[in-house]
Amino acid sequence: MTSQPSAVAPPAASVSRDRLAPRSRLRGLDGLRFVAAAVVLGYHYTGIGIPQWGAPPHDVFPVLNHVTRYGFLGVQLFFVISGFVILMTAYGRPITGFAASRVARLYPAYWAAVALTVVLQLGWDGGRDPSLLDSAVNLTMLQEAWDVPNVQGAFWTLWFEMKFYLLIGVFILVGITRRRVIAFAVLWPLVAELARATDGGLLSSLLIPSYAPYFAVGMLLFLVYKDGGDAAVWLGIGLTTILAVRQAYHYAGTAAEHVGAPVSPLVCGLAVAAMVGLVWALSAGPLRHLDWRVLSTLGALTYPLYLVHGQFGFAVIDVLHDDVSRWLVLALATGLSVAIALMVHHLVENRVHDRLRDGVRHGLEKSLDTRR
Repeated sequence: MTSQPSAVAPPAASVSRDRLAPRSRLRGLDGLRFVAAAVVLGYHYTGIGIPQWGAPPHDVFPVLNHVTRYGFLGVQLFFVISGFVILMTAYGRPITGFAASRVARLYPAYWAAVALTVVLQLGWDGGRDPSLLDSAVNLTMLQEAWDVPNVQGAFWTLWFEMKFYLLIGVFILVGITRRRVIAFAVLWPLVAELARATDGGLLSSLLIPSYAPYFAVGMLLFLVYKDGGDAAVWLGIGLTTILAVRQAYHYAGTAAEHVGAPVSPLVCGLAVAAMVGLVWALSAGPLRHLDWRVLSTLGALTYPLYLVHGQFGFAVIDVLHDDVSRWLVLALATGLSVAIALMVHHLVENRVHDRLRDGVRHGLEKSLDTRR
């Protein structure tokens, strides 16, 4: 997961829009993105079976683990929000503006996270220890295409986000309309599943069958926010929600293997249905007027926190778990990750974003003008 335009999306989508919204931000979705990142962080630190504690997390945190073992669903929530926000970003925008906004949003914090992680690995031998070449390939954000290990484990979701952005880019070139969005969102998960069932390698990879329903339901929820719902949109939301619930229900067995403890399929399915309901409630439903500024502040930290929390938190746990209270270790690991996220946001994202976006957009527009 992602994770904005403020995921991710992945975790990398942000909740801002230009001419379409009566308000400049959906602060409720900003806050929900941060909740998703916190849930993923809790999963990685106390849910999934990591070696850094020296014992299974369900033994180290026997009560907390009953909740955090479901934290993998934070990624699915990122994908729902990304479907909403990326369509919002793309609607009515030329391909040059969309591409520039995605590059500027995704890469500065990501490059910083890769560089910081490489530095960390020079002094800590308990992590992934990527080669210099693997680290360089990671800078492209395309390492999954060449089966190059991710410098941070959470980076895997960015490959799915990139595929979604590619699909939206093609959609922009074709022309985004309400009817086309409905048709695309309904047909995409079905065609993706068909491609997987028939071993359509390239097509199956591009259409992301496992996660297409999450992105698709987010797109349809955006239409409800933008123009209101009608029978076609609500039927589409019902279909894609059912498909998303099915995916989570069947993934519970795999999740249990990662956690080393039972994971209830029913809880997974209900959680996904609740996610869809929350995105609707915060955008077009009863919570749409939620406008606390602090939520946008938290939302701004979501992407860098998602990017850095893995290896840095694991390093703290690995070094301190034998000598310090497990709760203090957990607090220190979380605090360090948040501190690094703050640093990346203020020192990198805030300083680089606008210049990189404008530079990429200018370059793309100039290239297109030259071709004409």
